[in-house]
Amino acid sequence: MNRVQISRSAVILQLATFIAVLLPHLSWLPVWIPLLALAMVGVRLMIHTGRWPFPHWLIKLVLIAASSVGLIISFGGNAGPEAMVALLVLGLALKLIEIYHRRDALILLFVSLFVLATVFLFHESVWVAVYVLLVVWLLLAALCAIHQRPGRTAWLPPFKRAFALLLPALPLMLVLFLLFPRLEPFWSVEISSPRATTGLSDSMSPGDVSDLALSDALAFRVSFDNDQPPVPVQRYWRALVLSQFDGRSWRQASPDQRNRLREEKLITEAEPQGYEIVMEPSGMPWLMALDLPVAQAQGQRMTPFRTLVSSAPLERRTQYRLESVQDYQLQPLLTQQEQQHYLQLPQQGNDRSRALARQWQQDSDGQPERFVRQLMNHFNREFEYTLSPGVLGRDGIDQFMFQTRRGYCEHFAGASVFLLRSAGIPARVVTGYQGGEWNPYENYLQLRQYDAHAWSEVWLEGQGWVRLDPTAAVAPERIESSAVQYFQRRGDTAFSGGRGFRLQADWARQLQQRYEAFNFAWHRWVLNYQSQQTDLLKDWLGGLDYWRMILALMLPATAVVAAVIGWQLRQRLKAVRRDPFERRLQRLQAVLGQQFEERQPSQSMTGWLRALALQWPEQQARLEQLARLDEQQRYARDADQQLRRQMLPLLDQLLRAARERR
Repeated sequence: MNRVQISRSAVILQLATFIAVLLPHLSWLPVWIPLLALAMVGVRLMIHTGRWPFPHWLIKLVLIAASSVGLIISFGGNAGPEAMVALLVLGLALKLIEIYHRRDALILLFVSLFVLATVFLFHESVWVAVYVLLVVWLLLAALCAIHQRPGRTAWLPPFKRAFALLLPALPLMLVLFLLFPRLEPFWSVEISSPRATTGLSDSMSPGDVSDLALSDALAFRVSFDNDQPPVPVQRYWRALVLSQFDGRSWRQASPDQRNRLREEKLITEAEPQGYEIVMEPSGMPWLMALDLPVAQAQGQRMTPFRTLVSSAPLERRTQYRLESVQDYQLQPLLTQQEQQHYLQLPQQGNDRSRALARQWQQDSDGQPERFVRQLMNHFNREFEYTLSPGVLGRDGIDQFMFQTRRGYCEHFAGASVFLLRSAGIPARVVTGYQGGEWNPYENYLQLRQYDAHAWSEVWLEGQGWVRLDPTAAVAPERIESSAVQYFQRRGDTAFSGGRGFRLQADWARQLQQRYEAFNFAWHRWVLNYQSQQTDLLKDWLGGLDYWRMILALMLPATAVVAAVIGWQLRQRLKAVRRDPFERRLQRLQAVLGQQFEERQPSQSMTGWLRALALQWPEQQARLEQLARLDEQQRYARDADQQLRRQMLPLLDQLLRAARERR
């Protein structure tokens, strides 16, 4: 059976299936693999048209050796999922040039089905899921086509048959998705293929955050309990605390320095607000939290500075739930060692800014609150908030404070902390995101890379760490609205030119928000369904135990299977009623069964007709001929509809003879 030759239309369907399975992997495969696959498709087409013969086994051996060397060079010692999928793709490509018998086609299609499933290792969008479903339909059609006779070239019947196979499976798939317990899938392994990840880094230099403002890549989305987000001026999303300055860049404290710092004490003064974050892959371990998180979620670690870190870099979309409080006191007391840590500055550099800080310290009589007010008033009077601040040199703080007086959030935050420390006031830089755009269709807040922000925190005796955002003094509209709204009102060419294509018309914005809401619902309720499954099943079943789970799985599955079987039986009965041959054959059985003997359940149609021929000598020739044709059309390999058309006149003649015999 497996040595049966397949039709040419089946070969074309297999080539189309291979190309469709390969397409989603083009974004990460080494360039030479798709080129080799395309060459194999071309070779198979030449064989298909009869221009080339099947290649010699020596050529196949050379191709296998060259592909193996290419894999070793491309992936080295990495035997991860990417290398395994690449190996399967290469195997499929090389298998194309030896498809001749049904066995070869079955191997190709079964492995293609597995490679198609690996698409979800690299892509998770709803459109990829729709594409995969369509490719499954194409693959099933190719499977049906290889069971056609070699001479058949019809294209539509395999697709109809594949649709009839796929459609009944969809309800069962839905039942299993909703009810079947989630097991840890093998594709939770780390994918190390290069991805376009953007986001905050663990250091901050002039221009770093403003560069992110030129990107409209999605950073994360947040849904709040009771759909009540904080007011815009309170939407600060904390990621990193930078406390070390080398004269140009702000960095995190080293591991040794962090070990010497105490965990900062949080005194809450209001009820916490619950929310859920869906973060996009960033390749970094730090997580976002509304300023200020009360506790970490499972699999996370809280740093001494009340920031959150994941146990591994975020290589895939991550969903977690947190609670934050916005009225609080953080670390009301600092030790001498901690104060020295937050007063660290290079011994030299930016002398004019140091002198200005000392002057303001004298003017404020050593009162930190008065110094802070003077600093904010100075920024408010003489500085401009812009994405194009110009390039700063060696003494960047001095140049910013006394020459350019133009900057983005990182310029103001860095300069503020430098001046505060120069005046003997503990301070630090905080980076994260601020603001966000509310989506009313799915009730969530969406933050993009252009919402990246930097601010400062100053330690005041009796109050602890207090947020101090110089941007609010220079450009309060930026804090009171989203970044996109602020720069659109200003008509900043750097912002509009670097963000890529974004729709501005009201109707277009609404359409875009509806699409983004649909995409968010897909990621939240389908890709991350396992995080909601337990709670939903408890609500539906009234609890979770073995008997409830078994009944919940068995009853819907049985109902679906019964519905599918009933539908198929009904379709067969309809087909029988519509088929003139079967209709006449059933009528002949009923009429002759009354006049002679009924056909027994264990009796074949051929045997019954030959038994009747002995009892009805007048029609013996016709009955023998009908028995012979029936046997041929039921069991012969080359049976077709032509035989049925030959049997129809015999059936009509026998029916007329039976009516005359009454």
